[in-house]
Amino acid sequence: MRRPLLAVTCLLALTAAGCQSQNLAQKEQKAEAKICAQLANVGSALDQVDALKPTSTVGEAVAADQALAKALNSLETAEQTLEKLRLQNFQKQLQTFKGDVARVASRKNQTLEQAAQQLKAKAAPVIAARRELSAAVKCEETAAAKP
Repeated sequence: MRRPLLAVTCLLALTAAGCQSQNLAQKEQKAEAKICAQLANVGSALDQVDALKPTSTVGEAVAADQALAKALNSLETAEQTLEKLRLQNFQKQLQTFKGDVARVASRKNQTLEQAAQQLKAKAAPVIAARRELSAAVKCEETAAAKP
């Protein structure tokens, strides 16, 4: 009776993790779309600044400056949201892996080879999430970081 219950529990956990991952991907797409929209707003504000002429009024210059400042602030907020989402994905993967390590470490009757095989498979999502995070911020991969 315990094994079917354990299997159902594992299946539900995997399904929930899959939904969370998909939900996070959707949130990232929305954040990326917002960044694109904010970049367009920055472009419009820059066009407004570029359109200033020697005959423009001080009020027009101030309005152009304010529009640019507002667009840049909105862009910064959108970028922070996206980075937070990307970091959140990595942190979730890392927490899951830490739990896996604790479970493997609690099995005192297995060999180091068995533990290593189990953990190698469990580490793959963490490694992938770290690579995604590094790629998102254009980090150079070091030789030690590449498997």
